[in-house]
Amino acid sequence: MFKKRAMAAGRQFGKTDWPPNMATRWMDNMAIGWVNVKHLETGYADNQPKWPYWVQPYNYDEQEWYDIDKWLLNTMGQNNWLTENARWVGSNRKYWFRDERDRTMFILKWSS
Repeated sequence: MFKKRAMAAGRQFGKTDWPPNMATRWMDNMAIGWVNVKHLETGYADNQPKWPYWVQPYNYDEQEWYDIDKWLLNTMGQNNWLTENARWVGSNRKYWFRDERDRTMFILKWSS
């Protein structure tokens, strides 16, 4: 009797379709975890000739946004879309940089 129950339980376990369900659960957990993690997304915009290098911070609180803006103003000067030689500009929670080295400095400062 015990052996039959064990075999039935084994067959029942085998019907769980383990790999697809596990993969789906893992992907869901990764997506949920990623949403709550502070991170920087970076890129290059071919259609933005003045400031092609950009960084977009995610999951930073209001104080950190204020600190980022203050740091940028103190380190790289004023930003203005109409200024010919501005090193950086900000738009829609994304920072655009004229030079790759400025973007790299931003990433090193704010990625930790």
